[in-house]
This record gives sequence, C-alpha cells and structure tokens, in this order.
Amino acid sequence: MNLFRCLTVGGCLVRLLAVACLLLGGWSAQAAPTIVSTVPANMASGVSPTAAIVFTFSEAMNPSATTVEVLDTAPPYPYLTTSSAWSGGDKVLTCSPAPSWPVGHMIIWMVTGENPSGTTLGDPTEGMFTIAATSTGCDTNASMLSFTVSKGWMYEQASTGAPALNTSSPYCFLACMSLPCPRNATNVSLQWLAEPPHNMTLSPIPGHLTLTDCSYANQATFEAAYPPADYTFNVQSTSSNQQVTVNLPSGLTQPAAPHLTNFLAAQSINPAQPFVLGWDAFPGGTTADCIYVEIYGGVFQTPALGMAGALNGTATSVVIPAGTFEPNGHYSGCVSFYHYQMVTNGASHISLAYRGSTTEFSLSTGDGSAYCPVVTNAGWEAARVFKFEVVCPISQPLVAEWSTNLHAGQWQSLCTTNSGVYQRVKFSDPRAGANARLFYRVRTGQ
Repeated sequence: MNLFRCLTVGGCLVRLLAVACLLLGGWSAQAAPTIVSTVPANMASGVSPTAAIVFTFSEAMNPSATTVEVLDTAPPYPYLTTSSAWSGGDKVLTCSPAPSWPVGHMIIWMVTGENPSGTTLGDPTEGMFTIAATSTGCDTNASMLSFTVSKGWMYEQASTGAPALNTSSPYCFLACMSLPCPRNATNVSLQWLAEPPHNMTLSPIPGHLTLTDCSYANQATFEAAYPPADYTFNVQSTSSNQQVTVNLPSGLTQPAAPHLTNFLAAQSINPAQPFVLGWDAFPGGTTADCIYVEIYGGVFQTPALGMAGALNGTATSVVIPAGTFEPNGHYSGCVSFYHYQMVTNGASHISLAYRGSTTEFSLSTGDGSAYCPVVTNAGWEAARVFKFEVVCPISQPLVAEWSTNLHAGQWQSLCTTNSGVYQRVKFSDPRAGANARLFYRVRTGQ
C-alpha cells in the first residue's frame, strides 16, 4: 500500500486529454516508467541503520535527470544525505546512507526522474520505512552462526479428506540466520542470481533475522522467483564483515502434504488422557528427513529440524502428554515434512537448505469428564464377517454389544477391551452373516 499516492481530478483530466489527442491527432503514447520494487519494501520496519535503499525501475532511466530525496520524519524534519550508484543498465539505483540512518526513526523517500526519451516517472514515487531501534543483538540460545534458505508449500486439513493448498499463501520462501552471542551485526542482506541485495529484518528474537515472501499464488512463478541456486548472505558489522553462500540444490524434491489419520479424534480430545496425533507415512521419507509437529501458542512442539530428538522421516505419530490441553479448548497446529541438506563448516557456521510441506489443522477438547465413542469404518471385512472401528482416547475401556432388536435388556456382549496405546479399536463379528439383521453399540467400560 502506498499511502502517499494521490489521484486527483486534475490528474484524471490530463489522462483523458492525452487520450483525446491520441484519437484526434494520431499521436503515439509511451507508457511511463515506474518503480517496480524497492528494498526495503514500503512500510518495512526493523530496517538496519546502514541498509541501502535499492530502487528497481521498469526500464532504463536517465541518471542525470533522476533524483532521490530522503526525509527524516522526526523534528526538525531534515533531508538525509545519501550516495548513489546505478547498475543493471541504469535500471537499478542504490542509495546508501552517508552516514547511517537515524536509529528508531521513520524515513520517507521521494523519487523524481525520467527515461532517456524524457518520459516522466509514473506512480508510485514515494514510500517509507522504519529504522530498527537497536542493532541486531545476539541469540543466547544459538550455539553457532547459522544460515538457512528454504521453500515451503502450505496446506490445510479441515476434514478426514486430503489436505488442500492454502488459498491465501500456498507458497512461501524463507531465509533466516542466527547470530550467537557475543556476535552482533549492523545489517544482513541476501542476494541470488541477478537479484539486487534484499535486506533481512530483525525478528522479535534478538540476533535472529529473516526474509519471508509468501506473496505467490502461482507455483510456476514462485519456483522461477526462487530457483535452485546459490544464495549469498552478507553480514555487516562494525568490526568485520562476513559473506556466506548457501546452495539450494536442485535435487531437493517437494514433500507430499502431511495428512492426519485421526482428524475426527482430534476434534474430541480428552485432556486428561494422552493423545496420539497420527499421520500417513511420509512418502519417500527416511531417517535422513525430518518431521515437525507443533500446537500453536507454545502448547506443544517436537524438537525442530537439526535438534536432538527431532522426529525423522519414518515417524507416523507423536504422543501429546495428558494435561497438555485445557478442557473445552480449541487449538490449531501443524505437521511438517522436510527434505533437507545441512552442512557444518567446522567451528565457523552451519548452512541449511530445505524444502518443506506443512499441513495446518484444528483440535478441540471436551471437559475431560465424559467420552462418547465414535464408530467409523463399518463394513464387511470378509464373507460373513462384519467389522467396525471405534475412535477413542488412549487406555479407554470399551464394551461392544450386539442385539437382534432394539428392545431394552436385549443387548449382549460382543467384546470388552482396552484401547491400550492406540486411539482406534477394531471389532469384528463372524455371526453377522448368519443373521437377517444385527444391531451394534459401543459404550465406555467400567
């Protein structure tokens, strides 16, 4: 959103008159050049005090007729000095602060200019960003300097059926890095192929910087924007600079979408009992891959990729301990599959590249005092053998009963059992084929 763009009646009139001249006089009109991207992005926050402003134009500009003014919004509203450099055939203009931007201030930039033919720059010509109040700081939990480049596909599962791609942000690119204490930095940027440097922003965790782009709804466009390539991190600090390249290899394939196998059970969890969250096997998953599970809000998570105890690609379930959830609660979470490549560069740093698929879902709990068995998958298992399954909490006592009619007192026991460490119990009855009709019911045991 460009808050400074103003479309006036006069502006509309000029455009209408230009069209009239074209129609009446046979004139040819030339599209105005525009700014197609800026780094930092318009309205960005947490920008480093030393970060340059990089403008990319839709076509080559006339450097001698193109100027940039940068204004500090804090009183007395001074104009700030920059040094400028053109590149990319006069399509990219980099304006570096001289000296650094004022810490914690909001900065406004304004561009005027024209192309070599004299056509004036069109909207947008203004934007703003906010400078970080402090330097990057350092992450006390980071054991080593780390650099990550990743691509993810986002899914949602709202039933027992297959997950569907997220309708708003199906494809995401994420780059991040962590600075272990006592290291610090003034700015970190990322660059790949012919792209200009993209400044990374400080996350709420000190020393942890990210660059996230979930703006793509088209798979082909997303893959073209972030192809397999070398991604170079440029870390700037007052004492020394460092450059690290992470390769996103073409051999990393996209994992399939995780699919919960007990979605119905997850909608009626007994919070007083452990709950086993299950999913279909990771297609092609091996011990060299990773699975991550999280219930949002700090409720529950498995160790993340690269951490001790992380689930490998052969896991199909995880036990969420009793007491994790509150009674009558509603939660959301995710299961993620990762194909990854991790390289430890001695005592210097860790490089990580991965492709992941994440499925988000909802969970709900009861009051913990009552459980209603859920009967599912009823049908003929073999000739004359009828079977059905019951979704239930772990260690839930169950009694299955049968009757030839629905009269009270006519029910007979089919089986009494305990679900043990599973959340699904199967019952079968070979007598079903010898009776014209049979009724079944399941109740909790005593």
